[in-house]
Amino acid sequence: MNRTTTALGLGALALALSASTVLAEDFPSRPIEVSVWASAGGGTDTTNRYLAEAMQEQLGGRINVVNRTGGGGGVAMNQVWSQPHDGYAWLGASEGMQVAKVLEYHQTGTQDWRWYIVGGSPGVISVNANSKYETLDELITASKENPGSVKIGHCALGCVWHMKALSLGQGAQAEFNYIPFEGSAPAQVGALTGEVDAVVSSVSEQAEYIKAGKFRPLAMIEMQPYQLGDMDPIPAAGVTYPDIQKIPARQWLGMAVPKDLPEEVTAKIDAAFEKAMKAPKIQSLANERYMALSGAYGPEAEAELDAMERAMSYKLHELGIAATDPAELGILAPDA
Repeated sequence: MNRTTTALGLGALALALSASTVLAEDFPSRPIEVSVWASAGGGTDTTNRYLAEAMQEQLGGRINVVNRTGGGGGVAMNQVWSQPHDGYAWLGASEGMQVAKVLEYHQTGTQDWRWYIVGGSPGVISVNANSKYETLDELITASKENPGSVKIGHCALGCVWHMKALSLGQGAQAEFNYIPFEGSAPAQVGALTGEVDAVVSSVSEQAEYIKAGKFRPLAMIEMQPYQLGDMDPIPAAGVTYPDIQKIPARQWLGMAVPKDLPEEVTAKIDAAFEKAMKAPKIQSLANERYMALSGAYGPEAEAELDAMERAMSYKLHELGIAATDPAELGILAPDA
């Protein structure tokens, strides 16, 4: 290769880098699209619509939210991943993304994305108000005296509330009978009709049942108690059974972008997210959805979600729900 050819090659590279920098500096110069993996009206959808409204005020460009359901989140993930990684395609995400790789809904995992956590509602285990179980200890004692007799309802296998129920059983060394439903709403109906003895879902999902006196909350499957309105605080199961933390599953709602965006674009998204988290719109979302706000993003969020991905992936494989060994997919063991 002669000097002229080399010079031309270097010149072309410099022009390309310069053009990329200009495009990044102009970001956003066209509408951004958020592909939400869940249905319209749910927590993931609502959170992303509120977040889009708050962030577009900071970025100065339009942000459109589109629901792309199916494939356990794989449809939305593939839509975003297959687009140019230039910041114009975002993923409306939740904790479901942390099991997408092990369940083989998508080839990417936690470490491939940059995460932005708005917040989430904590998990609670409740019984029908007419249940014979007055306390969590009574429920656990019954399960130990007659293993498998106590039926705990939750959303689909592998969902966050299934994992929360498992963490309680594991932490309390109780053998529950875990009953999956197609979502939290039917699981809660199951508790009302007596199909199951108790249900695990979010405070947000159970709030109206609890306030109406239809559910008796036994405990938060968390390390801290929870104050729902002016009711007595709901005690924390983690105080008595701290091993519930060994499955660090929790609900989170927010968004993600491919990790390899141009640095200038990532910096703008980061700054807009920080400011959006302080917006009245997001504060009102927290009140409406009984949500504890987070605001974590980047390395901080990735560290938290990576721990979730590891623990949940290996537990799902242990239970036979995930067919492939997580190690074969490049997912490190929880204690690695």
